[in-house]
Amino acid sequence: MTLQKYYYNEIKIPQNISITRKKDFLFFSGPLGQTVINLKKIDPQGSAALLINDELSQLKIITNSKSYYGLLNRLILNKIQGLNRGFLIYLKIVGIGYRASLQENTLFLKLGYSHDILYKIPSSIKVFLLDPTIICLFGVDKNQVTQIASKLRNLRKPSVYKGKGIRLLNENIFLKLGKRK
Repeated sequence: MTLQKYYYNEIKIPQNISITRKKDFLFFSGPLGQTVINLKKIDPQGSAALLINDELSQLKIITNSKSYYGLLNRLILNKIQGLNRGFLIYLKIVGIGYRASLQENTLFLKLGYSHDILYKIPSSIKVFLLDPTIICLFGVDKNQVTQIASKLRNLRKPSVYKGKGIRLLNENIFLKLGKRK
């Protein structure tokens, strides 16, 4: 007979964040907005137990699966951090004639193609242009902000020979040498 190991953690909930559970959804609301975790998507078998204690303002996670424990713990901490501070990602456009402009929730990108690229930004993400070559993305959901940044980067990945394209602001691109005589 073997004993199953259980993973247990208590997460302290800040006073300005409220967490409620309705069926398979965990609703978070805070000073910067609201967000949701679909527990059925993350844990279809239901191997994790979540206990919300409003009096002690803490959330307990109990599960026998190490992978679900780590995933659930990190997702909840990211939601709390996002509602308190938010997440910010900077993208830099490098190349002659490459630039961006913003009109309402649509980003117009000139990336060296024969046409301009229009990218519709979701309403939960705020976009700022510090100058025509630096795009700033802000949102409360880390997954959504990084996904939008990845999609924008994939519109014109940095060239391995010249380095032209869209990259993260602090990303280093290692250039290959071209033909030599």
